[in-house]
Amino acid sequence: MSVKYFTTSKDLTSNAGGASGDVLYTCPANYVGVVKTILVSNGASTTKKYSLQWYDALTTTYFTIADETSLAANTNDSIVEGGACIALQAGDKIVAFEEAGSDFHVLVSGEEYFKGT
Repeated sequence: MSVKYFTTSKDLTSNAGGASGDVLYTCPANYVGVVKTILVSNGASTTKKYSLQWYDALTTTYFTIADETSLAANTNDSIVEGGACIALQAGDKIVAFEEAGSDFHVLVSGEEYFKGT
């Protein structure tokens, strides 16, 4: 099984989740995506809240990973750590959104394993 690595980052703009949220990562067709790192940074001058969701393409359902998590001004948060991971099937997504007036930046990193066609 071949593996390739990915890292993507996004400045959040959405204030609502589900289909309105900012898509951080989508697992491509014929792959299993293994998210090993999610780093969140609050660039605002005050404490603000962010949320993360996993979209399950098979059931078309959004599941909460982090819900209205408060993060102090100019600090960072690590969501996936200590050897943990989030495994995604083709079409699954990691989605995020922020409280109004926020300045969040998110980095997602992991591995993609080719399953074949």
